[in-house]
Amino acid sequence: MEEDIIRAGFREIKRKSEVFGDDAGAFGIGDGWLVVTNDMLVESTDVVASMSQEDIGLRVVTMNASDLAAMGARPLYFAFSVGLKESDERSARKLFRGIQLGLEMYGMSLISADTNQSDELIIDGIAVGMAKSLMLRKNARPGELVCVTGDLGKPLSALLIELKGMEADEGLRKKLYEKFLRPVARIEEGITLADFSRCAIDISDGMVKELKAISEASSAGIVIREEELPISDEVREFCRINGLDAYLIAMNSGEEYELIFTIDRDKISSLEIEFTVIGEVVEEKGVWIKKGGKTERAKDFSWRHFSKELF
Repeated sequence: MEEDIIRAGFREIKRKSEVFGDDAGAFGIGDGWLVVTNDMLVESTDVVASMSQEDIGLRVVTMNASDLAAMGARPLYFAFSVGLKESDERSARKLFRGIQLGLEMYGMSLISADTNQSDELIIDGIAVGMAKSLMLRKNARPGELVCVTGDLGKPLSALLIELKGMEADEGLRKKLYEKFLRPVARIEEGITLADFSRCAIDISDGMVKELKAISEASSAGIVIREEELPISDEVREFCRINGLDAYLIAMNSGEEYELIFTIDRDKISSLEIEFTVIGEVVEEKGVWIKKGGKTERAKDFSWRHFSKELF
């Protein structure tokens, strides 16, 4: 499993930055922090037929920028290495056009790039940013509220249509696919949050998996109130048509790039971004879902590399 590979890496590689193992790494510079992340996109695991080359290029920038947002950093620079299957200039130009769209969207400049030949399309992005203060997974404390930006469930719903042939009419399909094909990193929200929160993570693989990372790092637990999850009418309709649990979809939808964060109750009224309070941090380690008067462990169907299961 992916987690086993990561743990093996932690055991073998001893030389690490002073902040390592979060969405990005960081080290102090002047009165702030230089924040660096890298994230890879691989055709066989991350690309589906509906994605254009521009979608792919934009996504690799977004997924790296989102890691910086989760740390409270403003993106500044981007670098990438790309392995291409063939020397098709037209296709490559579309891919690079998507990267340019991402650079414009997040105010970043390209500082380095490399191309190579590969058996499939592979892009490894690197993003660099600056932060005044950092939000870290280890900083969640019992009594804090758990919150999330945006709404949840559209990317997984679209992926189930794409790969499992689930039903949705053209109008519904279009609304679900918008966020799936062109997700947006929550940069300004992350920068604002850093003045109020000490703990955040972005949703790249699924909310349950991300909450588990916070729980492990903080040695605390998370209780989510099911009825408070921000689920759009489109996701609810898709789930109704296909006999799915909308709450389960929302809790395990990846590629969201929304931010989950914890915050003191007395600071919540001062936070001027759009978000939803969905739960709280508790003493007992683990991730729990509260349904009415019943509390049970959250079911984890989040995406994991080296696993062939989608959902």
